[in-house]
Amino acid sequence: MLDGIWWVFLALLPLAAASGWYARGRATGEDEPTPPVNADYLRGISQLVNDDADRAIATFVRLLEVDNDTAETHLALGNLFRRQGEVDRALRMHQNLVARPNLKAVHRNQARYELAQDYLRAGVLDRAENLFRELADQNLFLERSLSGLVAIYEQGRDWEQAIDTTRRLETVRGTSLRPVIAQYFCELAEQARGNQAIDQAHRFLKSARHSFRDCARTSLIGGLMAEHGGDHRGAIRIYRQVLRQDIDFSSEIIEPMRRCFDAIEDPRGYADFLRELMPLYDGAHPHVAYARLLHRQKKSDEAIAHISEYLQGDPNWIGFYHLLDLTWSQTRSNLTGPLDSLRQSLGQIIERQPTYHCGQCGFSGRYLHWQCPSCRQWNTIVPVRDVRPGEPAPTRAARIA
Repeated sequence: MLDGIWWVFLALLPLAAASGWYARGRATGEDEPTPPVNADYLRGISQLVNDDADRAIATFVRLLEVDNDTAETHLALGNLFRRQGEVDRALRMHQNLVARPNLKAVHRNQARYELAQDYLRAGVLDRAENLFRELADQNLFLERSLSGLVAIYEQGRDWEQAIDTTRRLETVRGTSLRPVIAQYFCELAEQARGNQAIDQAHRFLKSARHSFRDCARTSLIGGLMAEHGGDHRGAIRIYRQVLRQDIDFSSEIIEPMRRCFDAIEDPRGYADFLRELMPLYDGAHPHVAYARLLHRQKKSDEAIAHISEYLQGDPNWIGFYHLLDLTWSQTRSNLTGPLDSLRQSLGQIIERQPTYHCGQCGFSGRYLHWQCPSCRQWNTIVPVRDVRPGEPAPTRAARIA
């Protein structure tokens, strides 16, 4: 059965061929009726039906001579090929158009842009970059060409070029892209930290905060750097900034804050932090951490009572699992067989459930990506607040369109 692209192919070509013949007839002053579809067209259909697509394309392209009357049809067909994943055929169609010196500039420029898109889809990034850059320098398809360049620089992890191009794109769009630019500076900071260039990493983090002060990632990186440098009090101050920047990421600092307070031997400070966080964060994580702290302090009854009281007002699976686990840990015998089986099963479910979710496209995973691997948007992935077996995780709107 022919798929959708070929039906469109068959629908467009007779119309384009007829319009071409009609236009040429008008140009020569002929009043003769439009000729019937010729044998080449019927031969192309036969090749298409017989699954000889390459020969069919060659026949149709020969039949539909490239000129200013048929250029838009060729462009449309090339775009259909690319959307269907047949990038090689799209490349041939658009290369053929670009090579025609007799085409109007509007058609050749459109073909250049589509060819750049073909190269981008095919992964031939150097050729795509050259075409997008030429078009942008000529102010042609400016916003889309700059967007194409940004995509290329992101794939190549060329963050400095991505910053420069995104700033230009921001001006063209007239909308702020500063949160994305902050992410690029954070990527540079991560690279510098990995290369032990700590001073340079701090400079990049400062630029990220200057670009977007509410970028929680700057505090997560900065706190970790201070922690690794032995400045645990400084790390605590930096981590706390996440509460102001983006409360969704406060669950990410619970464990680092525990490490830092342990390092300075201040369990009361850690308990105060968790109590401060509880009314701000609508999730089980600070309550579980507080109960675990009580359990380590040999206050198991208080820990169980705290989780039980919390679950009465906000029931959720993570809290329920830790209530079962704390009860089991207390004496190893307080749970009946069925409840212990439930504890183990729920623990396995939580272990397998995604812990991060994209509010733009629904992607879920167990690792934090600042750029969604699926929709390629920045600032759309957040930690989930509870597991939801059999249900989609809660979404949040993308911050950057």
